[in-house]
Amino acid sequence: MAAVARKLELDPKYDHYDFPTTSPTPQSGHPGYTTAEQDAKVHQLRMMLEQQGYTERLDTLTLVCAEEGRRVVNVVLNFE
Repeated sequence: MAAVARKLELDPKYDHYDFPTTSPTPQSGHPGYTTAEQDAKVHQLRMMLEQQGYTERLDTLTLVCAEEGRRVVNVVLNFE
């Protein structure tokens, strides 16, 4: 199933982009091609990091990549 582009939900507190925020390649889980569930996980990750005192690199594009990386790590660890 092909990924469908959606408007990336941005957080005005952290997201100040002057470049496109949608991945040029339509791939599920990449910026502009996330599901509502993936967006919720990014929001949850940001809240967890804020509660732990983090204030930098909490923009949506960084966290989308972090969430994807965390998913990959979890898949790898489950195979061990």
